[in-house]
Amino acid sequence: MAGAVGDGVHYVDVDGVSVAFRVLGDRSGEDLVMISGSFLPVEALLEDRVATRFINGLGALGRLVLYDRRGVGLSDPFVDWSRSPLDQWAEDLIAVIDAADLEQPTLVAWDAFFGTARLVASRRPDLVGRLVLVNPLPFASSLRDWLQETGRDGVDAAPDLEAAAFPSRIDEPGFRDWLDRSGRTGVSPGVAARLWEAITTERDLTPPDLACPTLVLHRRDCMWPAASITHVANAIPNAELVQVDGIDSAPISGNIDPLIVEIGRFVTGAPKAPPPERVSVAVLFTDLVASTDRAVDDGDHQWRSVLDRHDSLVHSCVEQAGGHVIKFTGDGALAVMPSTYSAAVTAHSIKQRLTPLGLEIRAGIHLGDVDRRNDDISGIAVNIAARIMAEAHAAEVLVSDSARIALIGTNATFDDTRTAALKGVPGEWLIHRLREPPDTIR
Repeated sequence: MAGAVGDGVHYVDVDGVSVAFRVLGDRSGEDLVMISGSFLPVEALLEDRVATRFINGLGALGRLVLYDRRGVGLSDPFVDWSRSPLDQWAEDLIAVIDAADLEQPTLVAWDAFFGTARLVASRRPDLVGRLVLVNPLPFASSLRDWLQETGRDGVDAAPDLEAAAFPSRIDEPGFRDWLDRSGRTGVSPGVAARLWEAITTERDLTPPDLACPTLVLHRRDCMWPAASITHVANAIPNAELVQVDGIDSAPISGNIDPLIVEIGRFVTGAPKAPPPERVSVAVLFTDLVASTDRAVDDGDHQWRSVLDRHDSLVHSCVEQAGGHVIKFTGDGALAVMPSTYSAAVTAHSIKQRLTPLGLEIRAGIHLGDVDRRNDDISGIAVNIAARIMAEAHAAEVLVSDSARIALIGTNATFDDTRTAALKGVPGEWLIHRLREPPDTIR
């Protein structure tokens, strides 16, 4: 029996075990159920920006159900260890589909080595309309084999597994902390070890009688090889295999837009990328001064070496301040920073560290909203920061008035305040020079 509990959480009773689920969206589109990977609870996924983007992308297709399998998150723990956890998880999914009153939903699974969606589609073909499998593995033992290659058991190998599964985000500030916190709230260490032992067996995860229309998605450079994913696709009569670019195994890391586009095409026949994410950031533009003259003097080979050192140094300064380099522009860089303070500190750090190389930069900083789509940004705020940088002379850091206001309360000081017409940007803009030395910013 299902009943509303708190903030959109419902429960269904499965032989005395309460399984938690959420229903997002309405009946105006398709019905979908997402089967998540590992032991990440729904509550944690909804706190992560990339996971939320993937969930929102699925939700844009219609009514989406998220749930915690038993033993994970808000659902009850296991009470019967004499039965296969995989079989019990299949029963959970069937019960959730019934309780949410879904009509032949599409099961979107990125549970790799669990195979829950495949098992349910085989046992209840009347209940499932389509399958979408993201980087599915043919055998549950694939994980055990990978762990053995690392020379560690399931618990000790966690850092290695995380780094291999989420290479695009593993060094992102706060991401590993989020993973650790999600793991703690998802399942206890003792239960996790017991489940790893139970599920990493020599079990074929693709039943021979599985016949519903299936989309198999593979990120071609992820930790799981193409041969394994192709094996799964070949074992399903009505399967379509699509490879997309990417190095991450789960759709909570890396560029998830191609996955959403392919899922939308498969489910609705109309591929549609999710809208860009609108965020407020400090945009930092830097540019090497007199780079053309220096390139002529140094020659192509030597100048390339100088630019390599420049790029490495800028990347290091930006990452140390919690920012992210969007792209290098030949002799400069575009970065997003979590605050105007960190942007100002980063600009000064870059200036100081380039001085021994005989290089000078100019920089522009603006605080505003941008559209972020995976690893790129766009919007008028980007143009404003670029135009402000263009107003700067050698060794100058210029900031917009919004950036100056954001620095009130720090020891930052400014001079040479002036009004400028920024090319391609309407109106006149107040810009300020960050005084030297900016090491008074603390």
